[in-house]
Amino acid sequence: MKKHIPNLLTLCNLLSGCIGVVFAVRGNFEAVLICLMVSELCDFSDGFAARALHAYSDIGKELDSLADLISFGLCPAVCLFSWYSIAQPDVPFLRWVPFLLAAASALRLAKFNIDTRQSTSFLGLATSGCALLLTPLAVYSFYSDGFLHTLMSTVWFIPVLSVLFSFLLVCEWPMFSLKKMTGQLRAFIVGSMVLVVVCVIREIHGPWYKTVSLCIFAILTFYLVLNLALLRRK
Repeated sequence: MKKHIPNLLTLCNLLSGCIGVVFAVRGNFEAVLICLMVSELCDFSDGFAARALHAYSDIGKELDSLADLISFGLCPAVCLFSWYSIAQPDVPFLRWVPFLLAAASALRLAKFNIDTRQSTSFLGLATSGCALLLTPLAVYSFYSDGFLHTLMSTVWFIPVLSVLFSFLLVCEWPMFSLKKMTGQLRAFIVGSMVLVVVCVIREIHGPWYKTVSLCIFAILTFYLVLNLALLRRK
């Protein structure tokens, strides 16, 4: 039975992503955030379980990509689609642009499965990282009334954001991995701890989903900026 445990965790990732898509269609972004966190936990756990139980399999690798496509590709795309449909109901064409994220995620996952260069680091933004940046952004901006809410409500911001992150998914810019301890990862961990403290202080009296989404968004933005800074130095 132990060889099936990683695949069961992967299926839980997929099921959580499917449920998140339904909540995103309904505009329940708080529930989408919960589904994202469950999917991320299952995505981490299936790899950990496979290593701990020595239960690697070809079907597990393919299943993992299929689950990630739903949870970290389709779900964020639907989330942005719903956000745009609420903010700009009179602009029917541009609301479909976020689905480029699903297509780019599929291409990124297919490339990753056959690319031997990405065993210790990434080329392009990982699908899970993309989801962890865009979904909390959508959640926080939707339930707040500040600058981010106004920005997300504009006609062009969500379409441009979708195109930009679709490019980051399929480009070959080097991104450091969170799986191996390096100098970049140490800097990321320290910076992330500082950001969490700042975000918690800022939103300490707000609802939990605003605090959590702001923390995740800030950490992943820092990760992206750090990668781009390191790329520029090279």
